[in-house]
Amino acid sequence: MEMNGTPALHGYLMPAEWEPHSQCWMGWPERLDNWRDDALHAQRVFAKVATAISKFEPVTVCASAAQWENARSQLPENIRVIEMSMNGSWFRDTGPTIVVNKSSASSGAQAPKVAGIDWNFNSWGGVDDGCYRDWSLDLQVARKILSTERLPRFPHSMVLEGGSIHVDGEGTCLTTEECLLNKNRNPHLTKGQIENELKAYLGVMKIIWLPRGLFGMIH
Repeated sequence: MEMNGTPALHGYLMPAEWEPHSQCWMGWPERLDNWRDDALHAQRVFAKVATAISKFEPVTVCASAAQWENARSQLPENIRVIEMSMNGSWFRDTGPTIVVNKSSASSGAQAPKVAGIDWNFNSWGGVDDGCYRDWSLDLQVARKILSTERLPRFPHSMVLEGGSIHVDGEGTCLTTEECLLNKNRNPHLTKGQIENELKAYLGVMKIIWLPRGLFGMIH
C-alpha cells in the first residue's frame, strides 16, 4: 500500500537502532566483483550472522534464483529463505527504512503501526562513482520487502542509503556531509532542503552533520 504525504504527517518516526524489533531481513552475497573466491567466504560469514540473529528473532534471507539452493543449504531451517533478484546484498542501504507509529498503538487508531520508506538508490555514487553500473534490481528491494510483509510504503525520490542515517528515537538524526551532500547523490538539493526531507520522513527535529564518515569506508 503506497502512502500519500510524509511519515511525520501520519505520526510515524524512525526508532533508534537499539530499540526492540520483531525481525531481520538480509541479502545473500554473490557478486564476483565484490567478493573474492566466488563469495564463498562472505557467504559463510553472512550465514553465521544470520544464524546468530535467529536465536533472538525471526530472520529472512533473500537470495537470487541462482543462489537460493546454496543459501538454503547453508542456513538453519528456522531461517526463512526467499527468492529475490538484487544487484547487491547490502539491505541496510537498499532495503526500506522502517518507521513506527507509536501513537496509533496507544490510542487505538486505525493507522498501521509499522511502515517503510523506499528511498532512491544509485549504487553509492551513480554511473561515474558508484560500486556497479546497473542497480535497477536494487531499486525494487525495499518495495518487495514491504510488499511481502504487507506494510505501507512511503516512496521518496531522494538518493539515500539506509546506513547513512542514525537516529536516537528522541528527535535527533546523525548523518554525514560526505555522503548526503556529495554531488553524486542529490546535487539538485541544498543542505537545508535535505534537512527538511529528513525531518519530514524520519520524524526528527534536529540534524547533526558530521563532515566525514568512517575512515576506510569505500563510499
